[in-house]
Amino acid sequence: MNWSRTKSIFIICFLLLDVFLVFEMYMRQQDESVEDVSDSGSKYNNYKAETVIPSLPKDVTFLRGTRIDFNQQKDALVQLTDRKEDAEKQKITLEEDGRQLTGLFSTPKVLGNVKKNEDIQNTLLSMVYQGQDYKFWELGADKSTVKFVQTYRNRPVYVSTRNRVQMLDFTVQGDQVTGFHQNYFKLSSNQNNQVDLINAEQAIKYLADRTDLVGYSTLHIKAIELCYLNTVGDGSADPLIFVPAWHITIRTNGHTSDYFVNAVSGNVQSVN
Repeated sequence: MNWSRTKSIFIICFLLLDVFLVFEMYMRQQDESVEDVSDSGSKYNNYKAETVIPSLPKDVTFLRGTRIDFNQQKDALVQLTDRKEDAEKQKITLEEDGRQLTGLFSTPKVLGNVKKNEDIQNTLLSMVYQGQDYKFWELGADKSTVKFVQTYRNRPVYVSTRNRVQMLDFTVQGDQVTGFHQNYFKLSSNQNNQVDLINAEQAIKYLADRTDLVGYSTLHIKAIELCYLNTVGDGSADPLIFVPAWHITIRTNGHTSDYFVNAVSGNVQSVN
């Protein structure tokens, strides 16, 4: 037996085995890297921000809101009804023990493109109590109402429709606004009760993980802002508690939807 030749064959076999093992390890690492990128992308990177992502403010905590009694606002109600111009006159009535204000315009207002026209919005808000404290939200689903929400330090305050409390709803007939239903909250916060909030990026990630949105290749973030939200309670609750939340407007497959992500728990919530 040629021992020298046999030794050379063993050495070559071991070298080939080493090359094979190194190649297998390399391929396995490549597969794991591709899998990690794929998983990360499907969960967290399937959105495109088409607006400025706001930073997390430091002065936000829970709000307490109590509906005012309009019976105690007689001077302000006189100013609403005692208008010189006929086009600005209206009839005012109080409902729900004075906590809801209802107005009926003597001359209906042309609706126009209220969503984009701030002049129309300002005209409508000039007809209500403390109109400067409200901002436009949306048209009602059946287009019979124009909805506004109250603000606190320039941040919108939303109440779930399940609570049967109308912040400020203008009544629409045809293409004219005929009147309104209004509730006004006295809002306050305790800055000593600070809470840890999730930032906007985290809120988007929570939203992207929703089962009804995972199937979309890309979520287009059209708008995002920090707001306050109440989804617990009803019209008789006093006070209502509002939690900080991220209001996110997304567009998928040509359809725009609004979502609210609780800025404390990360839960996705609805106002309907």
